[in-house]
Amino acid sequence: MEPVLSIKDLSVDFSTPTGPIHALRRVNLSVPQKRIVGIVGESGSGKSTVVSAVMRLLANNANVRGGEIYFEGCNILAMKEKELRAMRGEDIAMVFQDPMTAQTPVLSVGQQMIDIQYRRSLSYKEKRQHAIEMLNRVGIPDADDRVDQYPYQFSGGMRQRISIAMALMMNPKLLIADEPTTALDVTLEAQIIHLFRELRKTFDGSIIVVSHNLGLIAELCDEVIVMYAGEVVERASVDDIFYRAAHPYTRALLNCDPARLGELTQDLPTIPGDVPDLQKVPAGCIFSSRCAEDFDTCAYQRPLMAAVTSAHEARCHLLSND
Repeated sequence: MEPVLSIKDLSVDFSTPTGPIHALRRVNLSVPQKRIVGIVGESGSGKSTVVSAVMRLLANNANVRGGEIYFEGCNILAMKEKELRAMRGEDIAMVFQDPMTAQTPVLSVGQQMIDIQYRRSLSYKEKRQHAIEMLNRVGIPDADDRVDQYPYQFSGGMRQRISIAMALMMNPKLLIADEPTTALDVTLEAQIIHLFRELRKTFDGSIIVVSHNLGLIAELCDEVIVMYAGEVVERASVDDIFYRAAHPYTRALLNCDPARLGELTQDLPTIPGDVPDLQKVPAGCIFSSRCAEDFDTCAYQRPLMAAVTSAHEARCHLLSND
């Protein structure tokens, strides 16, 4: 089947007083139908920029230098504003990072969920009942009473559950969860992970999960895209990424996961060095300055994606030389 979302050679710059920041460079990825795709990488790797571009919600200083984003055969970057409004929420919905700012504070939760259904020819009572059903679905207790409460009357974890309910209101074909557990403590994070795991059984669309939480990605996703400094460096099934990672950056990222430590220690593993300056992108491999396996070619020649298997590829000269 054709993928529900296909991104081809997407490049995005951000204008600054000191010159453009090349935030994304020739990003390619696809989301198959009824699959969950995870996007992982360090902060600043471009994960959120990719999904913001999909929703056409980039900042005002962003400039799409090239590429195409196809959703069910339609190029999102060529859509007019009216078409975008019809697509957002209805076909593609998004759960944002911070649940404390995701809802309007002056409207009740129920009113906001009713407003989301403005395209549906249902009575007010039917829309309200649908809102209650969605709150029950994401585990809000006493939803019949709490539907009329305001966002400030809910905890952070409850507000993130409400954000997920709002995103699922119109049964979208693609759900984007951008760092859905970042602003939550460990206990609430576990609850949201459990909620997504339960939703996976009933949600009929595709899901993109953006996260730096490797545990979340391992539990939820079918496929994983690894990004570093604005580029896709590896993509494969979740098992291949966690057990047969091919790119040095992916292996280094996995080695930094505290869950992999065999004993208690105060010295947590890190990746040495700094992320390169994206105003002056290196000519060679973007990871070479931090890579323990780099050699001469890495400094001046940009590696191409190389096939590890038919469903696993990585951007590394080590693979090209095999």
